[in-house]
Amino acid sequence: MRVNLGFGSHNSHDWERVLAEDFSHPPATPDWECVQGTLAIADLAEPLGFDGIWMPEHCGTPYGMTPNPIQTLSYFAGRTERVSLGTFVVVAPWWHPVRLAHQIAYLDILCNGRYTTIGIGRGVSKGEFAAVGVPREESRQRFNETLDILELALSEKRFSYEGEIFTVPEMSLRPEPQSRDLFSRIYSSSSTAESLEILARRGMVPLFVGNKPIEDAGREVQQVNIFRKEEGLPPCQPKNVMFMYCTAEDPARSEEWIWTANRDVTVHYGFADASNFRGVKGYEAYAAREASATAVLASSVTGDRNARPSKTPGYHSSNLLIGTPEEIFNRITAAQEACSFSELTIVPQFGTMPYAEAMASTRLFAKEVLPAVHEMNAPLHAAALPENALA
Repeated sequence: MRVNLGFGSHNSHDWERVLAEDFSHPPATPDWECVQGTLAIADLAEPLGFDGIWMPEHCGTPYGMTPNPIQTLSYFAGRTERVSLGTFVVVAPWWHPVRLAHQIAYLDILCNGRYTTIGIGRGVSKGEFAAVGVPREESRQRFNETLDILELALSEKRFSYEGEIFTVPEMSLRPEPQSRDLFSRIYSSSSTAESLEILARRGMVPLFVGNKPIEDAGREVQQVNIFRKEEGLPPCQPKNVMFMYCTAEDPARSEEWIWTANRDVTVHYGFADASNFRGVKGYEAYAAREASATAVLASSVTGDRNARPSKTPGYHSSNLLIGTPEEIFNRITAAQEACSFSELTIVPQFGTMPYAEAMASTRLFAKEVLPAVHEMNAPLHAAALPENALA
């Protein structure tokens, strides 16, 4: 099975300043140091034998800090020869579809066809949508029209389009992409049942990013394959992203990093305030996360460790690869059996984990775990097939 490294540049120690709205002084750690720490770990991917480098899209807060994943992957296209490249994810509503198609096509040329996972999503954060001037109420329509335009642009020599939001005159992508199968490389990330069905019926393969129990993700794979069967499509396997800390010592210190990673998710996306989602078309399901998220935010602001809830929104424990090399290998095996993923991307730095610690963890994983995972089969298990669904 293929294993990639995935990244986001987090300045998690800066959240107290941001939450207190105290901008009278700069972050204790400059953002550029976090970005350079991320790039240094990603530079390990090819020499350590990983199969790819993946990047997300985030801006405006200490979370993720990768405002253009295609730009970052272009950087690595020039620094590597072998590894594939992926996005988890490009947030489609923030882009004009023609510009996005051109950037995908250009990266395809720069990396000689190695942009193999074009992960795209709809976006969630109220603040990020506001920062780029895109109404969240339009996100689903923008996302659907962007998929329409990408399919035309990446498959046809000439194309045009007229939708509710975007109108594209007859044109061609110039330069044309090197690869002619780019649209088939698009994977979709969704967090609602409605989006999952819409995307599955148009042939999109899921990309899961650690935000749900692995067993739930497995049931969603089966549901996707039910929809695909109804549309005359063959069954598919998702790609999964899981968060990793590999250590030969007691992994207990990772608890703080996990908690801060979940805190980062909560405050960045605004999960602690249901008004961020209530009544917003396409985001109604997110309002239900308010109760547990509010507790996370309160303890973040006060700094009271004793007030921290034991269960927090964010990365589900079944998507955390935390422990010794043997424990991590067993977790990967169990997760693949539960979810039938064909390819795994591990995220080696999250929350307040020091970048040096993440680098050491990545090296240990590459030495002790990666060879065995490379030898693993990644089958589509029977539980993920439509015929095994309960009536």
